[in-house]
Amino acid sequence: MKSYTVKISPCDSRCRYWAKIIRNGQPLPMPVDVTGANDIPGPYLALGEDELLPGDILLEGESNHHRRRDRGWTYWVRIVLDNGDLLFLESGFSTQKAQMKKQGMAPELLKGSGDVAAMVRIAHGVRNGLKVTEDGQE
Repeated sequence: MKSYTVKISPCDSRCRYWAKIIRNGQPLPMPVDVTGANDIPGPYLALGEDELLPGDILLEGESNHHRRRDRGWTYWVRIVLDNGDLLFLESGFSTQKAQMKKQGMAPELLKGSGDVAAMVRIAHGVRNGLKVTEDGQE
């Protein structure tokens, strides 16, 4: 079994940051019910290191408020796949949504907007055996 040590910390210490891990087997909310990090089950993680095992999902968000042209938030998803590979995705998840839709993702999982809902959608897709890649290519 392959695991990954991940650093739980913002890229810029001046920015607001959050991280949550959904462990293998923990239930996921429906993407349509997710509007922010509070809608994701589990505690917020303390800064430091944590270990991801196959099936674990790390969701992170960091504000970009101090960068005048890049205001808003950046989001990251890390999922340890069953084969031991680490899937890493960064904001702009429309490519992955289209990829999962093409593979036949259930319509109820396609509902919901925003990057946090998209991260949960990707987690559902991976758990349901859909192939998700950074570039959207199969």
